[in-house]
Amino acid sequence: MRLPSRIYKVQNDGGLHFVEATQTFDDAKERVRELGAIWPGEYVIDDEEKGERVFISTRDERKN
Repeated sequence: MRLPSRIYKVQNDGGLHFVEATQTFDDAKERVRELGAIWPGEYVIDDEEKGERVFISTRDERKN
């Protein structure tokens, strides 16, 4: 099974730490919200199908 959406957490040094992969971009966004509740910070969703990266902050929900 191919999982085209990958979630990364942005580290203090700006590097990306792979967290997990999901089947859809919407699944990845929901998972980032869940992770942010226990592991707040900046996340990146790399969506292979759309060919784009989306940055999400879970520190301030108004940014999402």
